[in-house]
Parts: sequence; structure tokens; C-alpha cells
Amino acid sequence: MIPIAASATTSEIITAAVYLVLTFVVAGVVDRVLQDHGGGVTRAISRKLPAADETRLRMARRLVVAAIIFVGVMWALTRLPEVRTLARGLLASAGITALVVGFAARSVLANVVSGVIVALAQPVRIGDYVAIDEWEGTVEEVRLTYSYIRADDNSRIVIPNEQLASKVVRNFTLADEASGAVVEFVVPASAALADVRREALEVAAGFSRGSSPERQPALVVTELSADAVHLRLAIWQESKHDADRAAAGLRFALDERLKAAGLTAGGAAPAPPT
Repeated sequence: MIPIAASATTSEIITAAVYLVLTFVVAGVVDRVLQDHGGGVTRAISRKLPAADETRLRMARRLVVAAIIFVGVMWALTRLPEVRTLARGLLASAGITALVVGFAARSVLANVVSGVIVALAQPVRIGDYVAIDEWEGTVEEVRLTYSYIRADDNSRIVIPNEQLASKVVRNFTLADEASGAVVEFVVPASAALADVRREALEVAAGFSRGSSPERQPALVVTELSADAVHLRLAIWQESKHDADRAAAGLRFALDERLKAAGLTAGGAAPAPPT
């Protein structure tokens, strides 16, 4: 709270309060109009906006609303004699440099700038499935200071935009939503590899969603030893979520098929991260 000395008249206080109320009303109306405009664009083109455009529109909306609130609050403060000089200086950008010097302001400003960079450069977009450090999930929001990622268990991961812009991000849907599902398994060295290959590819054919020749099921030998052969079976799916589900089903079906054919002494090994 900014202390108000006795020199501030009742009319000045009321005027400042009215300006504050009007500021937040206008900001709310503008936010709603811009939000509806985005929906209007979607309806006009009869399809959902691309992820890149959706991310930029949301960031632009928040920047406009933040600017309205900042200017409105500063303008209301100019009605009070005790803070009029400071408020006018902020409106003229004369005091912004002094604010940025502080660590907190630097951190907030860095997050805001990083949020704008993310919205424009598009390393991640709303709806993308990404992995950052040990976290993985779908991007829900890219706000002014923080971004929100929905994990597979429906929890939310909140990441400061400065970290989002500086960390290595694994994006599963940026250029191509198709994702690989991989299952590794082991068969005895005495097993006939031609039979193993036939059985494995027949099982994989029931799960694969690859349409191009380079995205057909593939089986490779990863390691040979005196008593075992290590293999990797890979298929393609339309999305990362589909790949995760397909890997679980493929692992079970492959294990059952190889056991029924007498080609393995154990189950399929867990799949490595894709």
C-alpha cells in the first residue's frame, strides 16, 4: 500500500480509485474481446488455429492486457500528489531502469522477455508434447512469466519462461507428430533368428501405423553373446501418446507369440526411452 498523506484531498482519492476500477474493467473487457476474436478467427476458417498462431495470439493478448493495467495504475497514481512525480516518471519510462536493477525485477523481466521469445521463435507451442529435464507432458499455456505443461498423470508442471527458453527441450510434435515405439527383447542363442524375425514382424504389423516405406516395422540385433541374442523391434505411431500405448501392447503380444513358438526363455525387456 502507498501511504496517502493528508494533502491528498477526498476528491483526488476518489478519482484515483475510479481510475483503478476503470483500468481493470477495461483490461477485462479487452481480454474478453481478444479472446473472442481468437475464437472468431477459428470459426471463420472453420478449423482450429495452428499451434504456432494460437501461442502467438495468447501471448499478444496477455501483453496488451498487462500494458493496459500498467498504464492505468500509473495514471491513477498521478492523481495523488505524493506519488505523482514517481508515477509520471514511470509512465515516461524514466524510472524503469532503476526497477530493473533489482534482482526481483530482473527475474520477472527476464521471464516476460523469454515468454515473448518462446511465443515468437516457437521452440514449443500450445498442444506440443515435450520433455524438459525429467518432466514430460503437453504444453497447455505459455503465459507472460510461466508456462504450464500437463503431465500424463494430469498434474501441471509450472516452468519459468526463462528456463524454458534456455533449457534443451525435446519436442515430439514440432515438425512431425509421428513417434516411434520400441521394444527390446532377448531370445536364446539357439533360437532360429529367421523364425524370430517372422514372428516379431507379424506381431508388429498389427500395431504399426507407418504408411511410408521408411516407417515400416524394423527388427535389428543389438547384441550377441554366447547364450543370448538381444533384439530391438520398432514401429511407428501417429503421436507420442499412441506410441506409449502401442509399446505396452506390442511388448505383451510379442512376449506371448514368442513363448507360444518356443523362441524365448523369458519375456520382452522394457523399452528404452524413445
